[in-house]
Amino acid sequence: MLKYSWRSAVADKMPFFHAARSLATRRNPVPLHGHDFAEIFWIDGGRAIHRINGRNVPLAAGDLVMMRPTDYHAFDPLIDQELQMTNIAFPAETYHFLRKRYFPGIAWAFWSREQTPFSLHLEPVQRERFNRWADILAQSPQKRIHIERFLIDVLTDLTSKDEDTIPRDIPDWLSHACHEIHKPENFSKGVSHFLKLANRSREHVARSCKESLGMSPTEYVNEIRMVYAARQLEMSNRSILEIALDCGIENLSHFYKLFRKRHGMPPRLYKIGHRVISMTPESAKRQG
Repeated sequence: MLKYSWRSAVADKMPFFHAARSLATRRNPVPLHGHDFAEIFWIDGGRAIHRINGRNVPLAAGDLVMMRPTDYHAFDPLIDQELQMTNIAFPAETYHFLRKRYFPGIAWAFWSREQTPFSLHLEPVQRERFNRWADILAQSPQKRIHIERFLIDVLTDLTSKDEDTIPRDIPDWLSHACHEIHKPENFSKGVSHFLKLANRSREHVARSCKESLGMSPTEYVNEIRMVYAARQLEMSNRSILEIALDCGIENLSHFYKLFRKRHGMPPRLYKIGHRVISMTPESAKRQG
């Protein structure tokens, strides 16, 4: 089995990080291998089976994985699928330093103890942002500050402010359901999926939510949906209908009602109020 070493492979030319975009096809897959360094990658296009630590995990555009030095993996692109990915590699001591300095106690990302490495699905706007950061990193000098800045940006972005509001002293099953329901692929399925994640009776979940969160399961899921909707309005040019459907709400009038209740105004006014106006030097002079 292949085992790549950071020092023997790239340290002479790239002592602090290696950033690249690569392709894999059915005829040219990535064989099973390990390495003594860490890496973060996300899929930009195509689909594949990720053979990771003895398990087969499907990968598609938007999927992000944080590989630890102890992981062994391979990529098997599906037939007629060209797998395109962005990959950032760096020495393990870098993320150990960041944990000690900025993320003490964190149990996910590169510090997960699960059999398979930490993974999640990036929203389109998020993936665009990560690719922009990767481009900046790739063009940066080989200095420690640049890989540390990249990783801090990524980890901070993935540390949801909404998830930070989840009380710490709630039952494990409810904590799990609360964290999982923050993912778009879960909250788009509504309160019924929240109940499924909780794996408890509707009455038990409703009672526990009232006691621990101060709201009903439906109110909690809608709160997450409306926070997501506001961010989409702030950060993208997508239509209100598209955002509503992403939230799992097909009735547009109902979406408007929920959004107004949460943010105090209809989504269209919210978008106008949070629109960033780009100014050229010439327009700035005219404004000044």
